[in-house]
Amino acid sequence: MSDDSSDRQKSPWSRVSRTGGTFALAHIALLAHTVWLILHSGESKWSGYWIIFLAFDFPVSLGVMPVTWLVPPSPSGPLADVTNFWWPLLYHGLIGTVWWYIVGKFIGAKIEGTMRARSS
Repeated sequence: MSDDSSDRQKSPWSRVSRTGGTFALAHIALLAHTVWLILHSGESKWSGYWIIFLAFDFPVSLGVMPVTWLVPPSPSGPLADVTNFWWPLLYHGLIGTVWWYIVGKFIGAKIEGTMRARSS
């Protein structure tokens, strides 16, 4: 009979990837900066700020970009524009952040595996 007490005592946070969390937080920071730029730009082409996420969140960004390119920005500004502001914000905020957590977790695992192999 094996002793499972060590498994039960582990925190649920022990399975969370620090590297993945760092990547996800960096994504959220870039997203927040982009939102700040959009809200303070005063430009009529403010929706162009989302283009950076086409490359940054690729390939998951393909789910949002075609929609924003089909509809012109609202003349009332970003806060009144569901298609060009709220949809990309929610999509990149959720899907993009999860994507970067997964990428970071994978990279962290590869680095950890490489470091373990070198120390052996």
